[in-house]
This record gives sequence, C-alpha cells and structure tokens, in this order.
Amino acid sequence: MRRQRRRAVIMLAGLMNAFLGASIGYSAGIIHLGLLEKHKKSPNLVSWAGALFTSVFCLAGPISSSVVNALSCRSAIFLGSFLSFVGFMVSSFVSRIEVVVFSYGIVAGLGQSMMYAGTILVTGFYFHDNPSVATGVVALGAGIGVAVFPMFTEFLIETYGIDGTFLLLSAVSLQVVVFTMCIETHELENKRKERFKTFKMKVKLILQELRQIFSMGAYLQFCISIFCWSTSVNTSLLLLPQYYVSTGSTHTEAAILMSLYGIMGCFSRIMTGLAASDPRVDGKLLYMGSYIILGLCTIFLPLIGNSFSGKIFYSSVLGIYSSNVWSLLTPITIEIVGIQQMPTAFGMELLIGGIGFLIGPIIGGKIQRETNDFTLVFIISGLLYVLAGIFEMLMILTMAKSESFPNRNNMERTVEVEEKLISSHVIQVKQLNDLSLILSDNAGNSIHTNER
Repeated sequence: MRRQRRRAVIMLAGLMNAFLGASIGYSAGIIHLGLLEKHKKSPNLVSWAGALFTSVFCLAGPISSSVVNALSCRSAIFLGSFLSFVGFMVSSFVSRIEVVVFSYGIVAGLGQSMMYAGTILVTGFYFHDNPSVATGVVALGAGIGVAVFPMFTEFLIETYGIDGTFLLLSAVSLQVVVFTMCIETHELENKRKERFKTFKMKVKLILQELRQIFSMGAYLQFCISIFCWSTSVNTSLLLLPQYYVSTGSTHTEAAILMSLYGIMGCFSRIMTGLAASDPRVDGKLLYMGSYIILGLCTIFLPLIGNSFSGKIFYSSVLGIYSSNVWSLLTPITIEIVGIQQMPTAFGMELLIGGIGFLIGPIIGGKIQRETNDFTLVFIISGLLYVLAGIFEMLMILTMAKSESFPNRNNMERTVEVEEKLISSHVIQVKQLNDLSLILSDNAGNSIHTNER
C-alpha cells in the first residue's frame, strides 16, 4: 500500500513538473514574435535564440542523462529548475540579443532538458511494469502547459513586454522545486550508483551502454525516425504562428490556435497512454500511423491554411498526432533496450531529436525568406513526418524478426526481483543492527551485575 501511494505521489509530482518546467518551450513561437518586436534589426539572431531554446532542450539529453547516472533524477530536476530560473532572469535584464541567445537559448534550454529528463526517467523507474499510463499522465502535464502557456505568454508580452515576460517565466520555473521535494530516489538508481562509484567507472559504463544500444538495428531505426519528426515538429511550432499571421490571423488568434494545439495534445497524450497500456494494442503501431497521417495533412496545409476553419483543423491534427509520441517514447525505449540502459538510451534520443529541433527551424526559416512563401516548407515537413512513420515500420519489422526482443517482456519480472533483493538486503542489515544493539545491552547488563 505504501508503495502504491509513493507511486501515485511520483506521478502527480511528475505531472506538475512537466506542466511548470517542460512546457514553456511550446511558447517559443510566441516568445519569438516578442523578441522580433524588440530586436527588429536582428531577425537571424532572434531565430537562433528560439531554435536553440527548443533544440537544447533535447541536444542536452546526454548531459541530462549523465547527471541522472552520476547523481539521481531528483538532483537533475533540482539543477534544471535553477538553470532555467537563471536563464530566464538574465534574459529579462539584458538588452543585447547575443546575450539573450546564450541565456535564453542555452542556459534556460539546458534547464528545461534536465527537468524533463529527470521527470520522465524517474517515472520510468517507478512504473517500469506499465510505463504507458504513467508516462501519459506525466506527458499530460506538458500538454496542459501547451494549452495554457501560449495564451499566458501572449498576455504577459502584451501586459509587461518581453522583458517582464522573461522575469515571470523565471519565477514559474523555480516552482518546480516545490514538487520535486515529493520525489524520492528509486532503489535501482541507488544500486546503480553503488556499483559504479568512481567517475571513471561511470564513464566506462556509459560508453559500454552506448556500444550495446547502437549495435541494435531497431534502436538505430528508432533514432532516425526521431530525427525526422523532430526536424518537422519544431519547424511547425516556431513558424506556425508567423504563418497564421501572414494569412490574415491576428496575434491573439494565432495564440488561440496554438492553445488549441495544446488542448488536443492533452487529450492525445492521456488517451495514447491508456491505449498503449492495453496488451492488445501495440504502441509502436500507434506511433507509426500517427506520423503518416500528420505528414499527409502537413503536405496539404497550404491548400487549407488560408481559412480559419482550415487552421483550426490543422492545429487539432498537429496536437493529436504529434503529442502522443511523448507518451510512447519511454515505453518503446524500454522495450528495445531494457530498464537498466534506459537513461543512456533516452539521453541519446533527446540528443538526436535536438539536432532535428535545431536545424529544422533554421532551414525552414531560410526557405521561407528566400521564397517568401510557406508552401515548400510544409511540403518538406510533411515528407519528413511520413519518413518518420516508415522508419518506425522498419523498426517493427526488425524487432519481429529478432529472437531477443520478445524476451524483453520478461524485464519487469527481473526488475521486481532486483527490488526484492534490495529490500531484503536492507531488512537484513536492519536486523543485524538490532541484534548488535541487543547483544550490547545484554553485555552491559552482565558487566553491571558482576560488579554488584
């Protein structure tokens, strides 16, 4: 019963951390417009600031997973909250866009990465037996943030300007510390640290795990799929508000449309998590089908995006079919590499996704400026979404032909045995300590009796 209560607390704390600390990135498009108004003479540097913020969130994945391996998920979340706070606060007091690129794009982005990675990984440790539902609930927190933060950020920019917005967002990031106090370090994390105490041993462990996971063809195909969708989705998130405004929508309507994307993402994350928890439903097929559908809709966006109803349709489709990946990423990773190698594998997935997040908006923005049109941008993005689904299909076929992956389903039993061994070891140590205290008391009483 106590274990169930602890798991429930971890899940709720993870939901709030994802809401406060991992969903501000979805306001990057609105922040981008605010920075453009302040730094009209430096549009390229403004694009770098937004692209770095959303891409460092993933590019720093290996750093975040290394912090988790060296310290704990809890420590990574604490450190990430502090870095995000500092990055936003510095951005509110400086006037040079070059400094904002560093403080907002890199420092705050690194903080967001640590908060997200720590939250997702601690959820994976505590819910290794059925990660889909718990990850879906935690991802729901980010989905709620996607629905709330674009409108909230637009309100802050209109009321306080971009500098005041950065200052208030720094305060929001610091609230993550409150909920992180409810998170306890999992026994498997402690066991991992006990086995590899020195820095040299930890580096050797990470390198060994990297060789193992990248020797799996299925994992390589999964990483290529992640690169394809991350390149497209960040282009959509950063350029969609600008596209909506260029086709006749106001800034407020663009923020509402991005909030609609977030609302549909909330629905998608939790429903996908519940669906993937059903043993009769393969989460990998959900992943594959989602990106093929999203790719086709993105290709045809220039034809339907001139009307407000078409914009509503696409924002809804983007929310439904791009947000569910955050509920499926951890379960698929565990199915491929196992629970023990999950932190290292997850960090590399974030890195690969971050590369896509970085180059997507930069290339997409350059194409848009040279053609003065968004048509080619969305056609290329749609094709990349379709490629993401195709590589996921190849991953499924590779896993089906292999004899090792079906045995991955027995992983939960292995982890439970490890937890029981750890618990029994703790009980035995406690019993020995109690026995030694009793013997000491008896010895003391005997000496006292003989003296009398």
